[in-house]
Amino acid sequence: MYNKIRSRVIIIGGSGLIGSHLFKSLKKNEINTISTCNKNNVDGMTKFDLTKDNLNDVINNPNENDIFVILAAVGNPNWIAENKDEAFKINVDATKKLIDEIKKFKSKIYFMSSVEVFDGSQEKIFESTKPNPLNFYGKTKLIIEDYLKETYSNYHIIRTGWNSGIDSKSRCVIKMTYETLLKQNAKMAFDNSFTITHVEDLVNSIKKIIFNNKKKIIHLCCQETITRTRLADIIINQSKNGKKMNYKQCFFSDIVYSEPRSKLNNLKSEYKEFSLLNFRKVEETISQKVFFLDNL
Repeated sequence: MYNKIRSRVIIIGGSGLIGSHLFKSLKKNEINTISTCNKNNVDGMTKFDLTKDNLNDVINNPNENDIFVILAAVGNPNWIAENKDEAFKINVDATKKLIDEIKKFKSKIYFMSSVEVFDGSQEKIFESTKPNPLNFYGKTKLIIEDYLKETYSNYHIIRTGWNSGIDSKSRCVIKMTYETLLKQNAKMAFDNSFTITHVEDLVNSIKKIIFNNKKKIIHLCCQETITRTRLADIIINQSKNGKKMNYKQCFFSDIVYSEPRSKLNNLKSEYKEFSLLNFRKVEETISQKVFFLDNL
């Protein structure tokens, strides 16, 4: 499938969960791939500071055959809520500058966005659902979505929800719920629901679409949703620390966040070619992560 591909894939922000897995997977398939990171110590990646560096300084001869996958962003809503100016500089100002550079080369852009551009007021969220972000992180993502729509034609937007992989550093709803369950007075909202996608499945799906896709906006995630209490129950039942875990059910409105969060994050795709992509069952993804966390 990949041996006839002549395009070069350039990942901007490759040191996170999705970027690192995408980089390794593309390399394994012998696809010409460059990945940038903002640190010096990531094997095989090129150092690139989104806020300071110019693309031409780190990427050799960018051209119209290149495919840029933009992942670089500050993604922790709690940190963003307390550092809005700095977050805006990275997620909006620097990203717009990057897009303007790419536009000069007429390269294709895939921008990784988020379910956070929605307010969670609908049971199912499709590509055609009107965005209405509740928090600052979601607002920065929507600004870039709109900027691409208004200023460039060779773009695609990928939205996803929670993702999980076998690592200890990335933010993950399974890990956060696991850690919360070990604390006293844990509360879990029975009316909060979302998707959890295994990062390997997400990466395989990205690989399938970036070379042959005409849709502008794509929702990529496991099509199965799960509630917070169901997630907690699976963790308790499968963890060797389950006897130490407990929680009290509550409404989502009872949980205090640094900024508003959407109650329903049930991302779906209205396109059959994306909704039928191969995503493993959510319980399998949870089980793998729980086993990993149990053995840290």
